[in-house]
Parts: sequence; structure tokens; C-alpha cells
Amino acid sequence: MLLNRVIFQKQSDRLLFNASLSNTVLRILFFYCFPAVCLFVSSIAATRAGQPPEQINQYLRINGEFLGSYENWNYFRPASAVNNSYDLWVVRSRLGLMFSSDYADGFVQGQYSGLYGLPDDAVLPSGGALGLGAGYFLANRTTGASNVFLKQGYLNFKFNKLGLPGAAVKIGRFELADGMEYRSGVEKFDALKKKRIAERLVGGFNAIYVGRAFDGFSVVYDGPGFNATVSGVHPVQGNLTVQGQKQISDISILYAALTSKKDAVLPGIEGRLYYLNYDDQRVSQVTDNRPLSARPQLSNEKLNIHTIGAHLLSLQPLGSGSFDALLMGAYQFGSWTNLSHRAWAFDAEVGYQWHKLPFKPWVRAVYYRSSGDGNAHDGRHQTFFSAVPSGRLYAKFPFYNQMNIQDIFFEFIAFPTGKTQINVNLHQLSLANVNDLLYTGLGASLKSGAFGYSGSTTHGHREIGQLIDVTLTHGFNKYLTSQLYFAHAFGGSAMKSIYPSKSDASIFLVNFNLVF
Repeated sequence: MLLNRVIFQKQSDRLLFNASLSNTVLRILFFYCFPAVCLFVSSIAATRAGQPPEQINQYLRINGEFLGSYENWNYFRPASAVNNSYDLWVVRSRLGLMFSSDYADGFVQGQYSGLYGLPDDAVLPSGGALGLGAGYFLANRTTGASNVFLKQGYLNFKFNKLGLPGAAVKIGRFELADGMEYRSGVEKFDALKKKRIAERLVGGFNAIYVGRAFDGFSVVYDGPGFNATVSGVHPVQGNLTVQGQKQISDISILYAALTSKKDAVLPGIEGRLYYLNYDDQRVSQVTDNRPLSARPQLSNEKLNIHTIGAHLLSLQPLGSGSFDALLMGAYQFGSWTNLSHRAWAFDAEVGYQWHKLPFKPWVRAVYYRSSGDGNAHDGRHQTFFSAVPSGRLYAKFPFYNQMNIQDIFFEFIAFPTGKTQINVNLHQLSLANVNDLLYTGLGASLKSGAFGYSGSTTHGHREIGQLIDVTLTHGFNKYLTSQLYFAHAFGGSAMKSIYPSKSDASIFLVNFNLVF
């Protein structure tokens, strides 16, 4: 018996040593070999003269991406026995073929996604995930998940040669981002749209490494002064699960937007009116502030949410720099299972950048608030619902989202070089309504089962706390970029009530992205 115990102990020690060695090798490969190879390949591509290497002929070109990412999480902890500290590794590659002609474009793109080192012990007995690593594990049910699937495949018919310039119809599987129906061609203006407007309700932002695509159609008229877009789609699995091939046919989305382009009506100003209908009847149970037993299955009582919204974005020269401002609002109505639904969200932002000072400093102030539900027993649901967004755009450290939240923050941006950008954000976070939950989640990932959002009661506490995050982005050339991100959350009374063992948290992220 003693001999068997000694042999077992030696085998266990050997396994632990091998696991530690493998982790060390992964770190060496990621931090030294991977960026060196990417830099070498991108440098060769950037110095090639003549036709770009991705252009096959006048009709065909290829594009691709290779991304490697490492994340270290030190999350909030509800009890000392639960693992809240872990790291994870991500590899994603994409390869696409684009056909272009005067009458139609076609595109097909495959994707490989690999998620490694996912924690299997960072999930609470109630099913709650301690950070995104645990969320990936819950969605994939393995510590190492990978898959190859069709990311995009569509035809885009153009009617310019048929007497309808600017008209197009796209059908198939494609990416969809509300708020980015057109690009102005002004780099700073488009960056503001992409960073502060786009994908709040519909999107598939790449910081959630699998992404999200949509099956359906999109009809566009892009005129000189305005853009009109109507899209009808079903989302595809993805987001947290690597099984990104399957369509979520029980979710139907209709989106329509009319956008007055920058300078079309007033100098430096863009305006958009939009409508979104979200219909969800999956085999899944909603998350809200009612008791679990009072929440029906969506297959019996579906969600049918209508959203009407608008935004105004302005970028104006002022003094030795430029002034930017954003106003955005949305109102929702419809049915939330067997409850009537009424909710709203509002966002106001201002900023100023000094163009002639060293580092071109840019300061911005943001106030965002969305409604929460004040009474779980009155037959009404008043929590703003963010549908299928790119949630990590608006909560880079996603322990909160756009639902039942007040987010007041200041942002400082600087450009030490033409290829380097530093962002520093200081957030003050609180619940909009203390009778509702603190919501997390990024929208539907699966055809059935998990709803896509979860929530925790804060026992009447409003203050979520303060968050500081810092992002450093550097472009080596037009093919290769790298990003470092660090954030620390100082939990307030709400977080202390949910996570009594540890109410602060931090995350560190580094990635390298090679595109062509």
C-alpha cells in the first residue's frame, strides 16, 4: 500500500511538472516566437513592390488573419474555495476569397478558433461564471475547445449598371454592425462611430474571439447624402462557443436604419434613426429579477422586443484642435415573456483634442444610463435589453454590461507616435435601479440552453465601484498590430454583497494580430 502511494505521488508530481513545463513553453512561444514570426512575415509583405500579394487578378483577391491572444484573470471571489485566478490562450485564423465585379461581389471565409487553458473550476454551483474564461468553459464544456467553420459566405448584388446607383442586395452569411451602415472616410469620425456607436444592439466584435455572424439578407441604398438599410437575419452560434456553424433559427431580427451622412444637412454632423425587432423563442429561460420559478421558457412565452432609437454625432474644428459630441437614445416596448416590456437607454458624450500639442492629447467625458426594473411583481419588465451586441466594446472588462447600469467615465487618449495610441479610462459604475440585478453576458451564443445573460442580486446596494483600464495599441506596419490591456476594478458595496471573499478584480491581456 505504501509503495503504491509513493508510485502514485511520483506520477502526480511528474504530471504537474509536465503541465507546468507545457505552460512555460506556451508562454515562450507566445511572447517571443509568435510576434517575431508575425513581424517577419508582415515586414516581407509590406516591402513587396507592385501588386499587393493578396490580389490574385482584377476579380479575385484573398484576405486573412492570424491572431494570438493571452489573458490573465484575477476575478472577484464569492467564497475562498472557488478558483477566481487563471489564464487562457486564444488562437484564431481566418482565410477568405473575395470576387468583385460591376454586377456582384461574392465572399467566402473560413475560420479556425482555438480556446486553450479554460478553467473548469471557476464556475459556481449555481452555474455562475467567474470571468470570461469560465464563460467559455460553460459554453464549450471543455478546457480546450477548437473548431473550423464557415464564418461568412454571401453574394452582394449591385445595381449601379442597371440605373440604380448605390443600391445593393446582400444574401447569405455575413457580419452585421448596427451604426456602421456607411463610412464617412474621415478617420477620426469613423473611429468614433466604431468605438462609441456601433454594435450596441447587433454585432460580433472580435474581442470575443469566436465572433458572431448572421444569416439572412440586407438591402441597402447608399446615396450621396443618406444611407437606408434594411436587414432581416438570424444570428449564428459563436460569441462564446467555437461551434460557430449552426444558425440560431429561433431568434429573428429585423433592423432598419436611415442615416443622414456627415455634412449632408449640417457641417460635421451625422444623424441616424433606427428600428430593431428582436424575436426569441428558443428553448431557454430568461434572466430577470423575478424568482426562478416565475420565469417561463421562451419556447412557451417568447420575447418580442421593439427598439426605436436615434443618434447625433458631431466633429467640429475648434481653436487649435477639434471638438466632438454624441447624443444617443433608445426606447423599447413589446413583450418580455408574459410581461409587458417598456425600457430606455441614454448616452451623452463630449470630447476635445489638441492637435498641435505633443502626443495630441484627447480628453472625453461620457454619461450612459439604461433603465432597470423596480418591481418584480407588477406585470411589467423595465430593464433595457441589449439584444446581441458586441458587449466588450462597451465593457472591456465585462463584469457588467449595458443593462440596468449607470456608467460615468472620463477618457484620456494620447498618441506618442504615429503608430502608437494610449487610452486611459476612469469609470464610476452603479446600478440604475437597486431592485433589479447586476447583469453580465454578451447575448445569445447557443441554439438552446443558456439565455446569454445572467444576473446577481445586490441586496439593495447601488454602488458597483470604480474601474480603471489602460490600453496600449501599436501598429508595426499595415499588416501587424499588437495590443496590451490592463484593468483593475475596485468593488463597491454591490460587489461586496455578491463577492464577500474578494470584491476587487483585475485582468491583463496581450495580443498580436496579423491581417492581409
